[in-house]
Amino acid sequence: MNKNKRKQIKPRYVLWLVVLLCLIFIGVSLKNNGEKLSIQNGISSLILPMEKGLNSVGQWFGEQREHNRSLNELSAENEELKQQIEQLNTKISSMENNLSELEALRELLKMKELYPDYDMVGARVISKNAGNWFHSFTIDKGSNDGIKKDMNVIYDNGLVGIVTDVSANSATVRAIIDDTSSVSGMLSKSNELCIVNGDLQLYQEGLLDVEMISKDAQVAAGDEVVTSYISDKYLPGLVIGYISNVSMDSSNLSQNAEITPKVSFDNITNVMVITQLKADMVASEAEEEES
Repeated sequence: MNKNKRKQIKPRYVLWLVVLLCLIFIGVSLKNNGEKLSIQNGISSLILPMEKGLNSVGQWFGEQREHNRSLNELSAENEELKQQIEQLNTKISSMENNLSELEALRELLKMKELYPDYDMVGARVISKNAGNWFHSFTIDKGSNDGIKKDMNVIYDNGLVGIVTDVSANSATVRAIIDDTSSVSGMLSKSNELCIVNGDLQLYQEGLLDVEMISKDAQVAAGDEVVTSYISDKYLPGLVIGYISNVSMDSSNLSQNAEITPKVSFDNITNVMVITQLKADMVASEAEEEES
């Protein structure tokens, strides 16, 4: 047998291929209700399912691409909204600060109307000592703002305390409720003198201790107590509080009392510092008398 002789396809394989094609066309024809099927239609019938499958895959990829693009757009919008929210929060914070400053200015105006003879500067409380009450606290004004030791501090139309320590940009205030505080006071209606002492235990009941009231003084609940003219550090006429009850002391030589402070010492935010010192006022009055 010649080795170079070409191999020929065996007739039986050709037969099987023809049979297979016939079966496929018969099946497709049955699927189409027995209608005659052209070669073109047959090929189309074979290819159509594949085409549908490819179209479905393509459509799925397209939908995923649109979905991802939508997610990216939403992410960008979300980031932009976050920035807008931060900007709005900054504006709100600025507006709140402006409102706080406005309230401080209104408070200053009220104080000036009540105490027209005194010059004042507003200050904000920035810290306080431990405890429930503001018996000692720090303000955000110091020597750079003209604040000096022994300047009087007021809030809500009443006496808060006195400056005890000053730095360049802050100062410490000791409130009249502190145990170490003692203020020379007097009854507004009679000018009767008294001493108002701080007492943190008594202030738990919202009161301050008053002593050394003349036994003959007419004192009643509700009487106003202000700083006296003889105090060496406190300016005269600042409201301290109001008498709540009176009793005779154990020696029967004077009367004692308790007063409700004008100021509530559990929440102080802004205060006014009177920039005049009692010592300077006394010196000025002495010079006037000499001249």
